[in-house]
Amino acid sequence: MHNIWQSARKMGFIFSLIAIVVSLGALALNPIVFGLDFTGGTVLDFTLMSLTSMSELQTTLSTLTSDAFSLSQSQDGHWRVLFLPDVASDSIAAFQTAIESKLNAHILESKFLGAQVGEELKTSGALAAVFAVVSVLIYLMVRFEWRLAVAATVALFHDVLITIALFTVLGLTFDLTVLAALLAIIGYSLNDSIIIGDRIRELIRAKPEQPIGHSINEALQSTLRRTLITSFTTLATVFAIWLLGGDALNGFASALLIGLTAGTLSSIFISATLPEFMGLSFANYQNQDSDEVKKLLAEP
Repeated sequence: MHNIWQSARKMGFIFSLIAIVVSLGALALNPIVFGLDFTGGTVLDFTLMSLTSMSELQTTLSTLTSDAFSLSQSQDGHWRVLFLPDVASDSIAAFQTAIESKLNAHILESKFLGAQVGEELKTSGALAAVFAVVSVLIYLMVRFEWRLAVAATVALFHDVLITIALFTVLGLTFDLTVLAALLAIIGYSLNDSIIIGDRIRELIRAKPEQPIGHSINEALQSTLRRTLITSFTTLATVFAIWLLGGDALNGFASALLIGLTAGTLSSIFISATLPEFMGLSFANYQNQDSDEVKKLLAEP
């Protein structure tokens, strides 16, 4: 049984490394499609009396303007067109007049978000992500032996990287809701890694004579049911949001679906497996325990 777990963990670890490399390649080849929150631009919301498909409307609207735009649908008959900030207001006004006269569209709202606001959001979002990652690193280094801490950090990097890479490959828009989802993914993946790491530490201390691979396998077996139940219930909720939440929550739910799935796998194949390759052993905790005892004896 231990040999089966050992082989599965090693194969999963190799696939995770391949996924990281492929994701880096995808990011290099495909730019991130930032949403209006970050880029700024003009948004035009309108409704159509007749039902039409996304592809058909995209083709029709392309004949009414020479400027680049993106089209999305919030619900049946409600459409949104986004123009980038460099598109002239005269062109947008002409486009609006054209869809009103030729498509019998009813304009709901037309608004402009400045690019300066978008730049500020990019900076704030990047700072929030960096602060979250640095805080996690400090916490892991204090709580765990450094090998487990490094493995948990690599797992976090794996989850966020795969999520962003799939967004670029699928052409999904990266907006503030997706950034919020990435921060949630970091917390979720960290929670799984901590639970498994705690169990590994307990077993190594309790069974110093047991091979480290067997202790890791035993730790995974004892936590696997809890990990899977938590993941499935969370994913079921997120899937409901993705299915019923509409266009406004689509990016948020999509990011969580990708990130939580990757996080569950990385907790098993990276957080639990990488420390073994880095030479984790009972001796590491023996030294740590001795230091703790000395600190206790030194206290008045």
